[in-house]
Amino acid sequence: MEVPRYLQVLWASKWLLLVGVVVAAAAAFLAGFKFVDGEVVPRADQQYTASTTILVSSQTQPLYQAVLPGQELVEGETPPEDVDLTSKAILYAYLISGTDMRDQVEAIVGELDDTEGLTALRRTTQPGGDEAFPGRYVLPILDVVGGSDDPERAEEISRTAATLFQEQALADQEAVEMPESERVTFEMLDQSDAVADEGSNPAIPIVVAFLGVFLLFVAAAFIVAGAKSSRARKRAAREAAAAAGAAGEPGDGPAAADVDRRSRRRREDTAAPTDPADHEFEPAPESADESERVPTP
Repeated sequence: MEVPRYLQVLWASKWLLLVGVVVAAAAAFLAGFKFVDGEVVPRADQQYTASTTILVSSQTQPLYQAVLPGQELVEGETPPEDVDLTSKAILYAYLISGTDMRDQVEAIVGELDDTEGLTALRRTTQPGGDEAFPGRYVLPILDVVGGSDDPERAEEISRTAATLFQEQALADQEAVEMPESERVTFEMLDQSDAVADEGSNPAIPIVVAFLGVFLLFVAAAFIVAGAKSSRARKRAAREAAAAAGAAGEPGDGPAAADVDRRSRRRREDTAAPTDPADHEFEPAPESADESERVPTP
């Protein structure tokens, strides 16, 4: 079984690839970590989010009651109407995400830095769903979300904000002496542990840097192999042409005839030109009889 050409090239360049592995590992380390006060710390910050789930309900809308009993109507009064708590849940989410609630949370847990945040949203999915991809449900359920690069602090932000919001709602209801039967109630359903956000994995830049540098060495191995192969083919062609010229006779084949013609042309070009004007002809000497003849008086 014949070994594929690319495997032959890689095996022939194994030392170059070994150097590439070392250089790629060094580049990956520098891309993923840094030295701070003599310690190695990750460059990328891992973000965490924690949520506290709150159910928005009321005494007029019992959670486990299927049929509401009729009420006696008083003449001149309209029947009571229940408020749509799902719409209220959106307003509560905005209140939790506002600056007033943020200031109250910071007064307890400390100032939030640029990597930390507080927000809230109304649930539209089932318990295992992800609100990054909203569902079709309209639920009177709130998620109070805290974010930080420290998982414990993310949980603290979320739970503190949820508790403060419930206390504020109760204080506002009591301030206006709202009857308990007309109050909106908040029930804490769950306090989830902090989870790492997707896309903030510190291993991503390490893997990308390693693969990028190593692939450069692989490409260099193929380029070097191609250059060597090209030079070998040209050298073989020149040797074959020289061997054919040494073994052949003039007129034996087209190649030999071409070589013979080029040789004759070079000899003709190097020969000195002949010009009749360059030669001076001397007159032939007169015969002895004519030179000695004396004219007769």
